[in-house]
Amino acid sequence: MFKKLFLAAIALVLAGTALAQAPIKIGVNLELSGRFATIGNSTLQGIQAAQQQMSEVLGRPVELSICDNQTTPEGSKACANRFIDEKVVGVLGAISSTMSIAAAQNLQDAGIIMISTSSTNPATTQIGDHIFRVAYTDDFQGKVAAEYAFNTLKARKAAIFRQQDDDYSFGLAGFFQDEFQKLGGQTIMLNFVANTVDFSSQINDARGFKPDVVYYSGFCAEGATLIPQLKQQGFNMQFLGADASDDSQCPTSGGAAFNGYLFTGFGGPEVLTGAAKQRAEDFHKFFNIAFPKATDFNGFTLAGADSYNVLVQAIKDAGTDNEAAVLKSLSNLKDYPGVSGSITFAGTDGTPKDRTIAFFEYLVPGQNGAAWSKISKFGLSTAAASQ
Repeated sequence: MFKKLFLAAIALVLAGTALAQAPIKIGVNLELSGRFATIGNSTLQGIQAAQQQMSEVLGRPVELSICDNQTTPEGSKACANRFIDEKVVGVLGAISSTMSIAAAQNLQDAGIIMISTSSTNPATTQIGDHIFRVAYTDDFQGKVAAEYAFNTLKARKAAIFRQQDDDYSFGLAGFFQDEFQKLGGQTIMLNFVANTVDFSSQINDARGFKPDVVYYSGFCAEGATLIPQLKQQGFNMQFLGADASDDSQCPTSGGAAFNGYLFTGFGGPEVLTGAAKQRAEDFHKFFNIAFPKATDFNGFTLAGADSYNVLVQAIKDAGTDNEAAVLKSLSNLKDYPGVSGSITFAGTDGTPKDRTIAFFEYLVPGQNGAAWSKISKFGLSTAAASQ
């Protein structure tokens, strides 16, 4: 009898230990194949590097459940449904607005936290109180680019190339147009769809308009074809892009046509200041050790890392992985020292209170014998811009 009681007691202890060590599962919904694969994989590497730095919380290991949405809304919804079945504590991603919006409603309805790494369409976090982002929004990004085009470049006529079947590109182009016209400029909106390879019709319309600047709100999957076609047709004015252009696919596939191409993007170590700059630099050093063969380290990498960091911090602050408690902690997060800058969600719609955007330029060929280089021009914070 004593032996049976002893064995039963040991079994209970072992069961309790196993329960205490049960992993906390976090879903990762990213574009790991398809048109946005370069950005998706650099984001994933940022998440994985952050996990290596903080692999446990509350004495339990953190497990990543990674799902490739294949850069399709249907794939993103399928990833969301998989995570609902897995009962993850939260979901990181997607990178793009279209894929983020596709997943957000199902996760909101299921009561699961979602932190988009880089969706910039304002509508994303307006879906519900469980939806967050690490990025700034396109009303800010479009306004900054339009002001730069009008005030710094002295452009008065802008040709805007917009992917009309993508939430990010469509929304961003509209914000740029609204601000540029408000400043007194004229615009022409030139629409295309995903996987377009022949832009001759749009280019003919642009030629008739005679723009001073070209604004591209799409992704490198199409931009790497569009920009060379424009250059071949004699368009030699300044080209402006946005954060989706922060993708090696642009200068690698587009070649010399991207020399001098300017674009806005997530601020990294080059433009962050003070303690934030040091954190970003330290993370970059760690990242280079963790992923020595990585070809892209950029703002998407930092955003991926911080999506993981803030969720783990919220779990830590809550003292539990209970969804309601974690959501409350995340919603009240203030001044988290992220590698992409300080992050505050308290009093917001799930968009960080202050983010830093930067202007970058491609050089093709690049510096020091490289095929291409990306140099930073200057940074601007959302808080400073609103003052």
